[in-house]
Amino acid sequence: FILESGALVLSDRGVCCIDEFDKMSDGARSILHEAMEQQTVSVAKAGIVCTLNARTSVLAAANPVNSKYDAKRSVVENINLPPSLLSRFDLIYLVLDKPNEETDTQLALHLVALYQLDRQPPVAAVDQRTLMEYISYARREIHPKITNEAAARLVDSYVQLRNMGGNRKVI
Repeated sequence: FILESGALVLSDRGVCCIDEFDKMSDGARSILHEAMEQQTVSVAKAGIVCTLNARTSVLAAANPVNSKYDAKRSVVENINLPPSLLSRFDLIYLVLDKPNEETDTQLALHLVALYQLDRQPPVAAVDQRTLMEYISYARREIHPKITNEAAARLVDSYVQLRNMGGNRKVI
């Protein structure tokens, strides 16, 4: 028997990025739930039970039900994922694609330009090596601290967010 590590275990002490989060199987969701709650993944195979570290941050993207976000419904109802799993995320951002003629035209021109024969590749604002060195430096040297006033505002904002939903399905 072979035991192969999955994405969460391979991402230990890093970031695991998940696309199409809404289309995950129930089994994968339960594994993710354990990993986000306990920072481990348990595997049972051939009578052997292993607990592997999965101390990872999870960045996930999901599509709304029926491929269109309904502002009259809660996030939970739009994404159609269990509240118990969504509540494991520290931050949830909505990216809404609102039709706009000007930005839609810019996007279409950009996409067409990607496939034109005389297209010149764009020059990166920062080369990859410099970016990697900067991220490494920031992890090693930067340790942000907040003032007591900022901490109090964060606590107040969090409490207000928690009280917003009333009895609706809100995280």
